[in-house]
Amino acid sequence: MSNSNSKKPVRGRAPKDAGRKIKKKANVLSAEKVQYIDYKDVGLLQRFMSDRSKIRSQRLNGNTVQQQRELANAIKNAREMALLPYTKRVASVGRGPRGGRGPRIEEDAVEFTETDVETTAVESTDAQDMIDSDEAGEGEEG
Repeated sequence: MSNSNSKKPVRGRAPKDAGRKIKKKANVLSAEKVQYIDYKDVGLLQRFMSDRSKIRSQRLNGNTVQQQRELANAIKNAREMALLPYTKRVASVGRGPRGGRGPRIEEDAVEFTETDVETTAVESTDAQDMIDSDEAGEGEEG
């Protein structure tokens, strides 16, 4: 039989947060006495959206569950009616083109010597001469 006095680990907040009081966010809709969240009131809806046009969470807004649900539906309706954007492009700072890492450098990378470069140059001129001679031959047939 198991001992009933043994304590199981408690799930939830970490012990360091146990004594900390959490400040409740002010409810903007109640403070302004908004009775109905209208999808056409773009100014009000944008206050509850991030700079990238994402709907902010209930925890960040301070809304009740019902208000957050009505707000989300109003934002979705406004997006559907093209009053609000689905997303905004934000220019990223400090990054180059996609990938961003640059060329890969490997220890076993093959390095070209001067003779390799000269050989490549000769081969490319030979190929160009062949193309030129083919074009000259086509001109005679026509």
